[in-house]
Amino acid sequence: MKRLIIVALLVVIALGIAAPYLEADRFRPGIERALERGLGRKVEVGAVHFKLLTGPGFTLDNVVIHEDARAGIEPFAYVGTLDARMALKTLFSRKLAFSSLHINDASINLVKTADGPWNLQFLARGDPSTMPSIKMRGGRVNFKFGDSKSVFYFNDADLDVAPDADSVGFRFSGAPSRTDLSAQNFGHFFVRGVSRNAGGEPRLELKIELERSPIDEITRVLDRRGFGVHGIVALEAQVSGPPSKLEVTGQLRIDDVHRWDLLPQRGGGWRFGYAGMLDLRGETLELHTTTDAPNAPLEVRLHARELLSAPQWDVDAQLKQMPVATALEVVRHMSGTLPEQLAATGSMSGAVRYSAADGLTGKLELDDASVTLPEADPLRTTHAVAAIEADAISLDRTTVSLGEESAEIEGSYVFGKPGGLDLKIVTRGLSVEALQSFRLAAIPMVDRTSQGKWRGWARYRASEETAAGEWSGEYELQNASIAIEGLAEPLRVQSAAVSLHGARVSVTKLRAQAGQIPFTGEYRWEPAATWPHKFKLDIAQADSAEFERLWAPVLDRSRGFFARALLGSAPLPAWFKTRRADGVVSVTALTIGDTAVAIQSARVLWDGSLVRLVGVKGSVNDVPLMGNLELDLSKSAPRYRFTGKLEELAYKGGKLDFDGWLETEGNGADLVANAHAEGRVHGRTISFTPDADFRAVAGCFEMSMASGGLRWKLSGLEVKQSLDTLYGQGATQADGRLVLDLTGRGRQMRFTGGAVVPAPQ
Repeated sequence: MKRLIIVALLVVIALGIAAPYLEADRFRPGIERALERGLGRKVEVGAVHFKLLTGPGFTLDNVVIHEDARAGIEPFAYVGTLDARMALKTLFSRKLAFSSLHINDASINLVKTADGPWNLQFLARGDPSTMPSIKMRGGRVNFKFGDSKSVFYFNDADLDVAPDADSVGFRFSGAPSRTDLSAQNFGHFFVRGVSRNAGGEPRLELKIELERSPIDEITRVLDRRGFGVHGIVALEAQVSGPPSKLEVTGQLRIDDVHRWDLLPQRGGGWRFGYAGMLDLRGETLELHTTTDAPNAPLEVRLHARELLSAPQWDVDAQLKQMPVATALEVVRHMSGTLPEQLAATGSMSGAVRYSAADGLTGKLELDDASVTLPEADPLRTTHAVAAIEADAISLDRTTVSLGEESAEIEGSYVFGKPGGLDLKIVTRGLSVEALQSFRLAAIPMVDRTSQGKWRGWARYRASEETAAGEWSGEYELQNASIAIEGLAEPLRVQSAAVSLHGARVSVTKLRAQAGQIPFTGEYRWEPAATWPHKFKLDIAQADSAEFERLWAPVLDRSRGFFARALLGSAPLPAWFKTRRADGVVSVTALTIGDTAVAIQSARVLWDGSLVRLVGVKGSVNDVPLMGNLELDLSKSAPRYRFTGKLEELAYKGGKLDFDGWLETEGNGADLVANAHAEGRVHGRTISFTPDADFRAVAGCFEMSMASGGLRWKLSGLEVKQSLDTLYGQGATQADGRLVLDLTGRGRQMRFTGGAVVPAPQ
């Protein structure tokens, strides 16, 4: 007996091994009829092979399962290989039937007919007892709506269908995908449940899960553009009821929400309960958040339609006294730009809606809100209203206070648009320190101000063309301190009216003081101009020593790092090389030692290391002066060159006119010690000595400094005395006296008199 059993087993094994190679094509018609009875639709089978080891049955190649005529003409499924196990009753009857079908390498089309039902419902409407159990592994599930195929499909799909006497149990998993997207990294959906026949419309009992998946991939399934938001989402749901009215309850969890350009930020995440209704026939879904708290701060409702054909969905969020700190945490996760030390209090209420057609819309109200920025006092507002429309948020004019000071702010921001910010601030009086707490210190002129008062309005706008943004406005600065490159100490502004037009700045009604030098004037900044800095300054009174002290960083660079940089190979500072200024200056009273100088007007052209005063009109001790002054700042000590005229200088009862140039370099006493001048001199009615009156004098001069004082050298002299004309030269002697050696009418004459005055008297 034992030997018989062993022989039987060997025969069975041998048959099982040989079965795939045995001719089974004659069974094809019966197999096709059996499959058609079980599936309720026409079936075509390619090659047929016996299969014994895993149960008596067949392996079928290239199987085409045609569609129910009510659902279209494209086949229901294309199957690479199908393992069909025969039902046991088949062994004792002449009618072939299958107990299970194992589908491999398949592509299935799920079709929603024009009348509403899905083709799967036609498959399940027969007698479940005649329907075989079905397994599919690694297949693809497509969706069709009438004759149109959707861009949505499930990839890597597994399916188990287990029919019973009055129900059909099934399990499904697959990765949602789109045909118009290449790279996809979506998690799997898992569906487990049963469909029961209750005499009419079947009833479904389902459990649905979505494993942890990227948020952006989910949004791309709904909208191929996505929303630029990354993070992780997972959900679970219980679904029950007829297909046209399925009740849904479940939990949704979101973690690590961040924008596409930010690294994930680990946090506790958010968990939401939800409930609603799903209509598979109408392709609609209604969901809303659920909570046990009677006054939950957030309620969200989702309405979706045409779920699988062309999804359209709206989301409504109702905020009821939501803590601002909670909203701030969401923004921090989304933007990544908010500092961790930023804190907020207060509440936020309102409604926000998102739809594909209208984008983001809604209205929010903040009450008793306070925002504390790092290293700044809290910003407070009792009430603020923000409207959201067309993916933009606008803030109504809102009073924001900082301690005892306040300002009114209004503006708008377009989400996801480069340069979408438009902000306006208005104040009747705000300290610069407080303004910096608003993080608005980049306002031109204000950005250089360390203290003072700011009054007026300023508006910041950025567009796609000017993503960096531009300021405009009209405001007044009072008691401000402004740092200026090259000036030894900040400029103190008593008052100034500022007008902004994009990158251009205009300052009028300027009353200020540099050190001990007060002045008034105007200033303009035009960055596109050849001379960006333009100004007009009127100085009432000044001392040359104070000028030198204030401009010491520019005029005296013989000490310190600045000097080493200039004298060595290091280049000039950028601000020094690029400074281009064009202006007009006047000085009513300038004291240089014991000399009083007045400059009625002079045009100043500052071009890098070269400063020129063109068209100087003024006086020295009431003696008219005109000409041009050139200041070379390229070396460690400044070099001066003046070319012009000094007229009507009183000398020995007459007048002298000088026309020429004067050069010097250095600072302080060095200016006089290094002075050298040349030119022509003209005189009238000069009483050179008690017995020598010159009616007119003309000639060339050279002037320099020596240890004894001024030294003069005169050449080409032409002196008119009475009716004679004398020619000759002159020079200053060691004792300081001026000696003239002249020739006329064949005789030589020498005149000795006091030196030409060392400075205008």
